[in-house]
Amino acid sequence: MLIQVIVSGLLISAIYALATTGFTLLYGVSGILNLAHGTTLAASGIATWYLMGTAQLNPLLAIVLGILTGIVIGLLTFILIIRPLRTLMKLSVADEHVFMLVATLLWTIILQEALSYLFGDVPVSVPQLVPGIVEIFGVRTPISSVLVAGLSWCVIAALWFYVSKTRSGQTILAASINPKGLTLCGVNLNAVHIVVWAIYGGLAGLAGVLVAMILGVSPSGGLELTATAFSIVVLGGLGSVGGTLIAANLIGFIETGTAYLISPSVRTLPALIILIIVLYVRPQGLFGRR
Repeated sequence: MLIQVIVSGLLISAIYALATTGFTLLYGVSGILNLAHGTTLAASGIATWYLMGTAQLNPLLAIVLGILTGIVIGLLTFILIIRPLRTLMKLSVADEHVFMLVATLLWTIILQEALSYLFGDVPVSVPQLVPGIVEIFGVRTPISSVLVAGLSWCVIAALWFYVSKTRSGQTILAASINPKGLTLCGVNLNAVHIVVWAIYGGLAGLAGVLVAMILGVSPSGGLELTATAFSIVVLGGLGSVGGTLIAANLIGFIETGTAYLISPSVRTLPALIILIIVLYVRPQGLFGRR
């Protein structure tokens, strides 16, 4: 049982790490806690499921379109919700955070209702692309799950390379450290935010497809995914990518152990309890600075 929990925890943690890296990047640059995050994941997974099943598209093309769904929703969130609040309403920093949380919560409700109307509020799963089983330390594991975990870490590594080694990536990094100074250097901060939201949407879209492939998704399950992501980024420290990766593994193992030892129906409960404890004891998380 212990080996099974460890193997499954490693696989789930990889997906959680991918799903929350974009969430953390977005907060680090824009200071936004996007409560529509889980619904963005769910929408991408549902779109891929529909295109592969009902529309009978090529699986790889369906996955690409599913990722594009995440990008479109991410950009729409910025263009329709975030940018108008910042440009049309002159709010204090504290008030802006509250308005952003409320606005993205209302946005996720709208998205959920639209998804439920179009596809029904039932859990769906994206078919695994690679059939077969492989044994890992005696645990029979789908090959597709192993590939999903490997892909997740490869994408995270590619994101790290982009941010730390490319000029545009370093501009994004500078925007997270000193946005006013970047503006004084002549950089269009609005364009940087659009790029960040597009990257966020792509990461969320891919994560949504992978979550749908391993765990399944539904329109109403979006808030549950958001709660898990929120627990991870708060535990790791808001804005800390390294902290997020560590917290993703911790939450992944805890949720997996809960599902195996107690019941899958309460799998996400420990993450919410951890979130409450962290907010009381150490609000900045493990590695957060603010």
